[in-house]
Amino acid sequence: MSFAAVAVIAATAGCTLGAPCPDMRFARFRAADRVVITTNMNDPRRTISDPASISNLVAFAEAHENGWEVPWWGPRGALVRANFYSGSRFLGDLGVGSDFLGAQGCGDFHSRPVSAGDRVAIMRMFGVPDPYKDNVR
Repeated sequence: MSFAAVAVIAATAGCTLGAPCPDMRFARFRAADRVVITTNMNDPRRTISDPASISNLVAFAEAHENGWEVPWWGPRGALVRANFYSGSRFLGDLGVGSDFLGAQGCGDFHSRPVSAGDRVAIMRMFGVPDPYKDNVR
């Protein structure tokens, strides 16, 4: 099947690929009492329970609430992510890719570009080796 045919089928299939998510609802992360940093395979790398560190992660997420969408080719997967919890209740996640952020919102997995400086800042907050730069998986 040609690339053009696949694009036409995707565009006419009634899916929401490419649809922006106007509100990722990252405010729900404010209730978090712990954040588990994991790989894309859900292997835990670090648990953050310090309220100030959690607050910084929430503030970063909320500062990046716009510009989210599902690319026409499908969701992008990040190799490292922060999973926010309140007790045992999962609140959501924020992933960091090579040049994007990923998260669940608006009923799908969305992504958005992230600047190099912001990417460095969030990886510093995660406090784990960078799988894209350090070749650690």
